[in-house]
Amino acid sequence: MSLVLLAITPAIFYGVLGVVTNMANLHIVGAGAIGLSLANAFAYDHSVTLLVRRRYTAPFAFSSGQELHHLPVKHTDLSDPTQNKPLIQHGFICVKSYQLKKAIQSIVPYLAEHANLFISHNGMSDLKEIEQYLGAKQALYFFSTSMGGLKINDTTVKATGAGETYLGACNDIALERLSLSFDQFFCSQIPHSKIHHNIAQLRWQKLLVNIAINPLSAIHQVKNGQLRQPRYASMILQLLNEACVVANADNIDIKLNEALTSAYQVMTGTQHNSSSMAQDILNGRYTEIDAICGYIVKRGAYHGIDTPYNREMLNQLLKLHS
Repeated sequence: MSLVLLAITPAIFYGVLGVVTNMANLHIVGAGAIGLSLANAFAYDHSVTLLVRRRYTAPFAFSSGQELHHLPVKHTDLSDPTQNKPLIQHGFICVKSYQLKKAIQSIVPYLAEHANLFISHNGMSDLKEIEQYLGAKQALYFFSTSMGGLKINDTTVKATGAGETYLGACNDIALERLSLSFDQFFCSQIPHSKIHHNIAQLRWQKLLVNIAINPLSAIHQVKNGQLRQPRYASMILQLLNEACVVANADNIDIKLNEALTSAYQVMTGTQHNSSSMAQDILNGRYTEIDAICGYIVKRGAYHGIDTPYNREMLNQLLKLHS
């Protein structure tokens, strides 16, 4: 939902001088707002390759609002059989929730034996479906971010705000490498980043923020900060109340007041941003509503819990798709 403004850190300074420490080969799946934002954050300390499904002729670029610069990254078209396929040691999957499974399947043949795989998306996905493709020595992480970025053309992202990023481990091997991976890729390159030690809690917390912001901002085509207006308060309260009841039934301890506080903090921190779902609707793209409000409706039905407000948002967004 957001992007990070790249800070000039000592590590980047050394990279400019040619003294590079801990340089790694990174592969980023997806050239959307988050994918290009990560490329901007990483490309001055590491060698970055974007993994895409077509050939791009224009250079990838990043705008901080003050200036526009081309990103020193390469890209590989996975759909082109003539291109050499990569060996992926560190892979970052930045695609929509409904694209995740296909994205994982497309890169599994190229994962190194000890690969680290980092995923991030809005909504909820079944991690067991992803873990089944990984070997015993391959680590799976999830990172939740409220970075703000706007895709202003096919190859360019504009920063629209900064937010917090959390990294968590999804399997045992990732837990063993968590501190090392955080120090190498997040600590210095991505401002306001932290380790989170409860991945299930982290993903539910991200889901609830998405529920409070994405559907309403998409339907009404408003910036995140405008959702703080009183006219949206009742719907946000009802949506999060249903989601908290379902979360508690799933043995996730999330209190309504905490969910509301987090949601409004993100609205404030990203007040000038358009949510990813609002951008999707504006540009005629499919949204992740099935993995957001749809997930609450599905899990609510499993537990025998009625979720009429989340179902209303789900139905409204599905109508906008058609």
